[in-house]
Amino acid sequence: MKEELYTIPVNEALEQDGECLFCTLNKKLEADILNYILGPSYMEEDIRGETDKLGFCKKHYRQMYGEQNRLGVALMTSTHLKHVRGELKSLLDREAAQKPAKKGLFKKADESGSPAQEYLAGLEDSCYACNRMESRMKSYIGTFFHLWKKEPEFIEKIKNSKGFCLEHLEMLLREGKNRLSDAAYAEFLSVIAPLEMKQLDALQEDVDWFIQKFDYRFKDEPWKNSKDALPRAIQRLAAIEVED
Repeated sequence: MKEELYTIPVNEALEQDGECLFCTLNKKLEADILNYILGPSYMEEDIRGETDKLGFCKKHYRQMYGEQNRLGVALMTSTHLKHVRGELKSLLDREAAQKPAKKGLFKKADESGSPAQEYLAGLEDSCYACNRMESRMKSYIGTFFHLWKKEPEFIEKIKNSKGFCLEHLEMLLREGKNRLSDAAYAEFLSVIAPLEMKQLDALQEDVDWFIQKFDYRFKDEPWKNSKDALPRAIQRLAAIEVED
């Protein structure tokens, strides 16, 4: 299978034989983006312009703070804070200057939020890192289906993989419907469906045996493939990795 620059990340992630190809891609992508943000990029005007406006979600603030690059985090936080202060002051001043609307006896209350409320609510879902990850993941999905259509070897690799977590399985089924003809999608499903069910059946067996091992009658029995069954099941079900 001929390697192109844009296909390398997908093939490398597939070779790691993780619980889900796209979870593996997502984990590396997230680490790369945070390293990029906390590297020299925070001194670049275009990057800082975006981080000033968007900020970061709770998860990525926590991760960046944990990287110990406090200067980088402080620089981005300072200019984002300055941006938020300016926007919020303008919205609050405008709201304070508005005259209260007269309410009739039977007038329905306005349930829509004020501009300041809507701005603050939008900040809760705004994250520069999440936006970059979403954009890159879209390109990985495109690469996946490009390889699926063009490289028979890639299909064989998928057949021999562990399949996908449920979140990314849903994504693949949705994208497959959009990107493939009806006949090609049927062929796609004929590979993905049995692969996924085989993995889920094996995982169910492992989790059940993990539970059995807590029964004193089975304490001397081998663990088989169940020692890490619980974190694998959680990743499969919820697309998150948990650590002991």
